[in-house]
Amino acid sequence: MFQKKSIIAILLGAILAVIVFFIGYQIPRENFVGFICLYMAAFALFYGLWLNKQEWKFWHFFTLAIVLRLILMFAVPELSNDFYRFIWDGELISKGINPYAHTPNELISQPPFYSEQYLRVLYHGMGDLSQGNYSCYPVFNQFLFAIPARFTDTIQGNVIFLKIIILLADIGIIFIGKKILEFLQKPVHLIWLFALNPFVILEFSGNLHFEGVMIFFILLSIYWVLTDKWLIAATALGVAIQVKLIPLILIPFFLKKLRWRRSVGFVAMTFLTVLAIGLILLKPQFWDNFNQSLELYFSSFEFNASVFYIAKAYSIDSVGYDDIKYWGPLLSKIGIVLIGLLAVIKAFKKDEHLFTGMLFAMVLYYAFATTVHPWYISMVLIFSIFTKYKFGLVWSLLIMLSYFAYSNLAFQENMALIRIEYALVFGIMLIEIFRNTSKSDWAIQLNEFFKD
Repeated sequence: MFQKKSIIAILLGAILAVIVFFIGYQIPRENFVGFICLYMAAFALFYGLWLNKQEWKFWHFFTLAIVLRLILMFAVPELSNDFYRFIWDGELISKGINPYAHTPNELISQPPFYSEQYLRVLYHGMGDLSQGNYSCYPVFNQFLFAIPARFTDTIQGNVIFLKIIILLADIGIIFIGKKILEFLQKPVHLIWLFALNPFVILEFSGNLHFEGVMIFFILLSIYWVLTDKWLIAATALGVAIQVKLIPLILIPFFLKKLRWRRSVGFVAMTFLTVLAIGLILLKPQFWDNFNQSLELYFSSFEFNASVFYIAKAYSIDSVGYDDIKYWGPLLSKIGIVLIGLLAVIKAFKKDEHLFTGMLFAMVLYYAFATTVHPWYISMVLIFSIFTKYKFGLVWSLLIMLSYFAYSNLAFQENMALIRIEYALVFGIMLIEIFRNTSKSDWAIQLNEFFKD
């Protein structure tokens, strides 16, 4: 016989599954009101499940997490068109063409691209911005894109294969996250704040973003550092960097944990792994192409920003135009300097502090970024569950407000919604910092730093 609370928990899970289905298959991205209402409902159900965690065992939650992802297995991503470029790059590799050598615009007029309907659909699906630029995805990620191309030449087939890869990464995150929580002597159920979060399910299994694969390798690296296996940890971090470049900013926090004797070897092995994988495809003659795409991120793209939008408003008011080419690179440099200072000042009295440092490094990076797509803050969310700070959970709810821009052809953002997002997230963050920081903490941290 099921108890009343257990029945309620099962019903919450079942309703959550229905809502995930409707978001994945029935709601076009132009229907922002429908999407955000269903998403808020899904988030409420998810949090209700977590509050009733005593009624669920680990394997119950795990089963639900897998089912929710499998529901989206056949759904073509609706909230992002990045997957068209993923499949395009994979097709290039399968045809023996280096994805860093040509822009899609350069290839579409050549055989077989102009004659194959499938390739033309990919070309038009990726959009103007991607069509005119070289691939910006690191080499290991390119290998993942190429796997489906060996077995299928349909968009649906590619989507399913790529979702299987992301599903496997999510499973890895659950189990390695569980191990880390056990190592830190924290409740294991905290991993479900990430793994059952509708934000994670929709952005990874739904929209096909590979942050999940990157996070798996980052957590693997951290776990091996915590268990004194720093050499293989460096290899895992190198693979993570070859999925997305963002883990580069986490290196100083690893070094602070390892101390100087092991730091040299850790850095050497990390970059050896990055180079060994990278040079397979990213030959020296293509570096300029790759860097050109990266520079566009800092000097041309803008979406859901915070500090940058303040600088942009000042720029328009003072010089009469959006001077992103000046503010983008400058703010990114300021963010990196602040992250470096954080890594130097932050004292590691406990293993948990490694995650705290990385959490606030990611917050600083995205606070000064010109572009903060929803899936980016998955790094903030995952690090937060290993700390006493939970504002990342709030951000995973509110950042979906940024999808308002997809509801109109002009891709116009709603600045009121963005202000609400950042006011609440940063406000709650500051409250948590105040509550969790005593007056003497800074003095203690500085003392510990110089004592090391």
